[in-house]
Amino acid sequence: MEPLPENPLPDPAPLPQTPKTKQANGPPVVESTPMSQKCTSHAEDEVPQRASVVNKFLEDDIGDGVVFSLDDFATLILELPVDWKVKENIALQLDSDAVKDAFEAYLSVAIGVAEAEGKKRKGAAGHETQLYRPLANLLNVLKDSDGEEGRLEWDIDEKIFYVQDPRPVLGSRIERKPDLGGIYIQLLKLAEGEELSDYLEENKKIVGVFWGLLLYFVEVKHRKGNFIGMSIRKAAIHPGPSSRTQSDTLPSIAYVVSQSATSTALTSTSASFGDEPLLEDTIQATEGTKNTMEVVTSQEYARRAEAELRAEQKMSSTQGQRHTRIQCASYAKEMLSNGFIRNHAMGITADDSGFRFQYYDRSKVVESQPFHILNDESKTLLMAMVCQLNKLSTEKLGFIPNLDLDQFDHLRNPEQFAYNVEDDPSTLVGASYTFTGSDGRRRRVKITKVLYRAEGIIGRCSIVVEVVCLCEEADCVWHEEGHQKTRVMKISFPSKTRPCEDGLIGEARSKAESSGQRWALNHLPEVIDSITFPYHEHTTVQGRLKKHLKDDYEERVMRVTFLEKLHPLSELTDPREYAQVFYDILQIHQWLYECVGILHRDLSSGNIMFRRIDGKVYGVLNDFDLSSRVGDMNNGPTSKQRTGTRPFMSLDLLDPDWAGGHLYRHDLESLFYIILCLACRYEAPGVPAPEPRPYSQWFSGSDEEICNTKYKFLTSPFGLINGLPIQSYFAGFQRWLRKIYDQLRGGYIRRPFCAKNLSTSNEESEESEDDDLQNDDDLNFDWNTLNRHVSYARMRSVMSSFKGKSLETRWEGKPEF
Repeated sequence: MEPLPENPLPDPAPLPQTPKTKQANGPPVVESTPMSQKCTSHAEDEVPQRASVVNKFLEDDIGDGVVFSLDDFATLILELPVDWKVKENIALQLDSDAVKDAFEAYLSVAIGVAEAEGKKRKGAAGHETQLYRPLANLLNVLKDSDGEEGRLEWDIDEKIFYVQDPRPVLGSRIERKPDLGGIYIQLLKLAEGEELSDYLEENKKIVGVFWGLLLYFVEVKHRKGNFIGMSIRKAAIHPGPSSRTQSDTLPSIAYVVSQSATSTALTSTSASFGDEPLLEDTIQATEGTKNTMEVVTSQEYARRAEAELRAEQKMSSTQGQRHTRIQCASYAKEMLSNGFIRNHAMGITADDSGFRFQYYDRSKVVESQPFHILNDESKTLLMAMVCQLNKLSTEKLGFIPNLDLDQFDHLRNPEQFAYNVEDDPSTLVGASYTFTGSDGRRRRVKITKVLYRAEGIIGRCSIVVEVVCLCEEADCVWHEEGHQKTRVMKISFPSKTRPCEDGLIGEARSKAESSGQRWALNHLPEVIDSITFPYHEHTTVQGRLKKHLKDDYEERVMRVTFLEKLHPLSELTDPREYAQVFYDILQIHQWLYECVGILHRDLSSGNIMFRRIDGKVYGVLNDFDLSSRVGDMNNGPTSKQRTGTRPFMSLDLLDPDWAGGHLYRHDLESLFYIILCLACRYEAPGVPAPEPRPYSQWFSGSDEEICNTKYKFLTSPFGLINGLPIQSYFAGFQRWLRKIYDQLRGGYIRRPFCAKNLSTSNEESEESEDDDLQNDDDLNFDWNTLNRHVSYARMRSVMSSFKGKSLETRWEGKPEF
């Protein structure tokens, strides 16, 4: 094969890193986890998601991606054998009538038919939607034809491509709709003896697909290959050979906002469309309970799709490439975040005769080089890649092993699929997970409730659920007095180099017992078991990518942790109990930092829990996934991702220029935001205040927007001109919030001016006329506490009492902090 020319794409942006050059009068440079523009955690607070903000995070996720040669993608990602071209059982017959007809039918619509050699092509589709069905037919023929029909001699799972557009896939807050999707054929309920081609020719509409059912996606464009970096004028181009020595870097994406309906958050629900024709096949029952999608007509879907296409037609080639990458990443994000639990997702982009394959996992986005299907060699390549994609098992397609999905066993055995679903199956409720514990015992647990699910592609992307043990053994420690006891299971994908959560919690609990500080045990979570699953170097795509990309690929593991069930803040009803819990969190945070050497680094409303002992509440600091040992924080980053939950992150950590690492006062600032949001955004426990709710932009804005609004909030002389909008139920927190606000504001407005030397010569640098104006206080500024404005001692002085009455002090701490 002749190599493809280099894509005319801009140079990649380097991975954002913590600045290493100390600024004049600036904070010490800390080599901890970099403050990149990536993967801060979202906080769920019933705030509608904005597509533009979500897409900004997708832009960051794919900005560090790579482009593989076609051979590399086929062998490393799709697991085609290196010698697939000469293996007899992968001999692909381009001369079969079915395959030839399918290619001809698609290409005649995509690029038209040439009247004669060298003549202009005519008859091409005038609209992108005209490509959908011919492409679906082509992709299905490539895997399903037999004998004279060209059937491939493979044991391929029964999967089919179908047309999804213009209906959104169900199960996400923002309307997303790939043009084509891949599902198991068993979902279609074909009549006995009915052929798939006949079924699809009847023009049935397949509706009710949710993200958990989608095996892969296909995005279609009709822009002469320009939206994947090619052009049909390059008709003689062949796919390139392997380039194992180097992979091209994917350029950074500058998202282009589309003026279409997809920029609007959707919050109402239904999987039923009353005006649809009778010829349709509904996969999911319509009684779903999750509020994810609005009810709209077929005409409205078509209107929105047409508006999107008109917006795309105004884009340049470069804009179109970026826009298409964002679209594809959005589908992958939904498959990873709102479908069943997956390690990775895959898709295809088709732009007329040009094709490109994509892969997304928790560490990297990988694209294949784009290629045209205008000659037999490239057609054979497409056949091989599509066939191999359909041959992959459920686990090879990214679904985690040992998770059996209630009524959706087709993901393990398609013949066992059950059709009637009472609840939205994307919630995972009813699924069972089987594992071998650290004690060597095999256990099976059932998911009874989903507590939290992170959104995103790159990162640890935790899923937290409640489970009960299904075993019937009398001596099972997971049962209590013969009854099932609810536990919490967390599945996450942390960096392999990050300290494990159970290890840090174990260190803290051991320290509490050995030092006689047993009070701390009441404020720490209890880990029941934790199992880590590394990705094998040869048998998993993640392992092969790590071997191939080396340091350019962040090695992760899948970690399953079982913990004691705790109670969320929303279950409290007494403001004084809220106050005691918050004061407990301050005390245990200080104890961990001073006595154990652990900094939590991710305080959020979801990570503050409580337990009740003999009628008393005890605040519990939960979720140590992002915690670090204080002594290790100068040894280099443990992950390429920043840490924190966006609405509660400190102003410093939201600022891309901050170079001082994660300090303990940043967690204290987060605690302030948690209390502030509770008191101002809820008129009673669990009851949101009327719209517009205060500080909503902290939950729905971009990092830059949140940083700007917090900067104004903390430093503007008019920031509190109207006071804090505290709800009457939480009026007792007025004193706390105002005093802590004054501490933060006092520290931030007194920060010294920081700047790199702007001199134009060494002489000017050495003899600045303004040297004598430099304030000694600037040189001695204590960045760790904002010059003693924000410290444990000052926070304790405020939070140790509530409405004039002392709260319970568990531990005195060290006054110098």
